[in-house]
Amino acid sequence: MAHTEGHSQADYLKLIAEMVAKHKQRTYELMGVASGQRVLDVGCGPGTDTIPLAKIVGAGGQVIGIDVDEQQIELAEKRSAEAGVQNWTEHRLGDGSNLPFEANYFDSARSERVFQHTDAPIQLLNEMIRVTKVGGRIVVLDTDWSTMSVDTELINIEQRIKRFHVEKGFRNGYSGRKLYRMFLESGLEGVSVEMAPTYVTDYQIGRRGALLDETEDAALAAAVISQEELDVWHRDLENSDSRGMYFAAILQMLVTGRKPK
Repeated sequence: MAHTEGHSQADYLKLIAEMVAKHKQRTYELMGVASGQRVLDVGCGPGTDTIPLAKIVGAGGQVIGIDVDEQQIELAEKRSAEAGVQNWTEHRLGDGSNLPFEANYFDSARSERVFQHTDAPIQLLNEMIRVTKVGGRIVVLDTDWSTMSVDTELINIEQRIKRFHVEKGFRNGYSGRKLYRMFLESGLEGVSVEMAPTYVTDYQIGRRGALLDETEDAALAAAVISQEELDVWHRDLENSDSRGMYFAAILQMLVTGRKPK
């Protein structure tokens, strides 16, 4: 259930990027990105954030993105060349829990919607801290999928689908709520939290953003819901959409900390 069927991963990432654009910009502000800095983006995808970050740090700085998806790395390299920032922007294939950089290399580091996909969130955070300079900021934006909600009277069906989605669709579906504690336990200073809400009023966008096609198929196969319940669920949401009343929302947590001396 990691990708949307019928749509490329790049299309899905583009959709999500558009939905959370203002939250992305806020991560840059919290990182304190400035001209001439070295910046790390863990889980860079197709360069959605490395390219705007590269424009901030300028030719005297350096932006490195790392991702486990080779196709996304290739696309990111292509896009950075098209944007004219390739000389100081690099995209590497690799795992955030084992970063190939020396300690205290970056002025700041960020990740977005990466912790929800890892079995080793503490190791990932520790690696981000290790490669960041003393006094540098680590910024993580991640989702607590249990906050996903849709306006429906079919609460029982909604809650069963949601719980299945959180616990079977992600390695770490409750990741957002854990970040504040993890930042404090890691010894980071000046830890702060901001809530990053997202909502949609278009049913098809809501389905794609929440990966409902895959989730519902898997829930049906696992006998979490019946075909009859799924049909009723679809009719209810389609009815809301046809009346212009569809509404769904979710929360991400935006957590920032500073590497201590």
